[in-house]
Amino acid sequence: MSSPVKVIAKPVDGSRCTLVLSRPVRLSGVRRYSRGDDTGDAPVAKALLDVPGVAEVVVAGDELTVTKSASAPPWSDLVAQLRYAVRAAIEQPDPLAAAAPAGLPDDDAVYRVAEHVCRTEINSWVAQHGGTVELVDVQDGIVVLRMGGGCQGCGMARVTLSQGIESALRRAIPGLRGVRDVTDHGMGSRPYFPPAGG
Repeated sequence: MSSPVKVIAKPVDGSRCTLVLSRPVRLSGVRRYSRGDDTGDAPVAKALLDVPGVAEVVVAGDELTVTKSASAPPWSDLVAQLRYAVRAAIEQPDPLAAAAPAGLPDDDAVYRVAEHVCRTEINSWVAQHGGTVELVDVQDGIVVLRMGGGCQGCGMARVTLSQGIESALRRAIPGLRGVRDVTDHGMGSRPYFPPAGG
């Protein structure tokens, strides 16, 4: 397992902040992403754009320039969420290769692999933030999950779901149709990051 990525935040002004990473993002050249753009080739850009208030991300090797909207909180309030988003995108849990048998014929088989990945990979990862992930069901190839602890009501739950949990499950389960979160995030009592506007 590679060492955790280090992220140093250097605010440029009231609207821009540079994030310097200890290892580069694997994209050639300089890429600019805004809300609504296709970020399929840059999970780190997608994760940052999911942070409330972020309007644009420029990716250039080991430097990311983040631009926030005028109504967003100050950088001092956003930096922890930006670091978390970058790490969630880059340090995705690596499911064990043995957990991905070729050709999953039915929901029962998908459930078995998803349960293994949740138990051995995902829960150890989200536990670092006081969170838990419960596998509820598999319905027509869609994994149904419920978040608890620090993940329930967390302002970064969407990033955790798309960049960490779903990515790990898709890599372990070829042909997975999707992941659905059925958590009542409004009932979260101790989120790791407060929800937007909270």
